[in-house]
Amino acid sequence: MEEINVIYNRFGKPIFRLLSDGRLVTFPGRNAGFLVGDNLYNYSGKHVGWFSEGLVRDHHGHVVGFGEMVTDPIHPFLPYTQFKPYAGYVQYEPYRPYLQYEPYRPYKSYSWSNISLEDLFN
Repeated sequence: MEEINVIYNRFGKPIFRLLSDGRLVTFPGRNAGFLVGDNLYNYSGKHVGWFSEGLVRDHHGHVVGFGEMVTDPIHPFLPYTQFKPYAGYVQYEPYRPYLQYEPYRPYKSYSWSNISLEDLFN
């Protein structure tokens, strides 16, 4: 699968690779979650947030992470990005479960979330 984006945490550290099939994988190659439209899900089928206009937002509208191209004007100060590590072998994708319904979208916030990007998919 081809990498189409990189998702960084609030400190500019690259955490996930977004692949062309919608999967989010860690740089060592572990599957973390997937994208359906602009909805983010973990592999239990739980809706964990949205990835829209280059930003990952939680269920409160706060920013959890950001991609390489942010177009949404409503966001906190974004840090410089760190170098991307070497991408390892990507595991096979597990079975995608039935999906939880998408909740109502909250208003967008200018602040960072208390949830870390790594914990969002747990």
